[in-house]
Amino acid sequence: MKATLRRIGGILCLALTAYFLLPATMGILHWGMIWPSVLLHILAIMLLRPHRPDRVRRHRTLCHVLNGCLCLVLSAIAAVFVLMGLRAADRPSPQGEITVIVLGCQVNGTEPSVMLQSRIDAAYDYLMQNPDAVCIASGGMDDGEIITEASCIRDQLLLRGIEENRIYTEDRSGSTAENLSFSAAIIREKGLPTHVAIASDNFHQMRAAIFARNNGLHAQSLGCCTVWYLAPGYWAREVPAIAAAMIRGY
Repeated sequence: MKATLRRIGGILCLALTAYFLLPATMGILHWGMIWPSVLLHILAIMLLRPHRPDRVRRHRTLCHVLNGCLCLVLSAIAAVFVLMGLRAADRPSPQGEITVIVLGCQVNGTEPSVMLQSRIDAAYDYLMQNPDAVCIASGGMDDGEIITEASCIRDQLLLRGIEENRIYTEDRSGSTAENLSFSAAIIREKGLPTHVAIASDNFHQMRAAIFARNNGLHAQSLGCCTVWYLAPGYWAREVPAIAAAMIRGY
């Protein structure tokens, strides 16, 4: 029975490894896909090829230490995921003055990528339901892009009927930290509400809120779901990104 459970667990780990690496078949590869795949592969080996009893007895202390470290790492990762989920669920109420900040993402030609389109949709829905709210389209121009992410966001909102005077653009940023820093400068310059709703993927909300807070903004979430085949890697990528933000003191 125990051997069967180990086999099932090992096969499940290998299947999850393939799931994390699926975007690589589309030319997408980043650290959020790599480190979970390595960890899952190690777990699969441990489950499918367990140590012989005599080897375990010889290295029992080392095994206990390694297992303890692994449990600690997995517990920390799980805790970060819970905090990310709670932040994504912290949505603004319809009442009160809000500045919506739409965080940029990849633009394909002049059209938004799937992820950017979801962020634009989230901002559009809120702006339509709250006609007094304004927004900041935030994002510069990455390698391979021919227009800024901010201009793509603005153009899409204009096409859907959002008034031009409700849209401010921040088109210099190249990272989430700069998105929030430069947007905060516009908010102070224009006298806009410092209570902001961040239109971005759910996985992005916690790190964005950290940067917002350190720029004097109170952030809540206009989170959107990431397409299924990209979600695992991007959620995983946020764990080291959040750790790095905290270590750097953002």
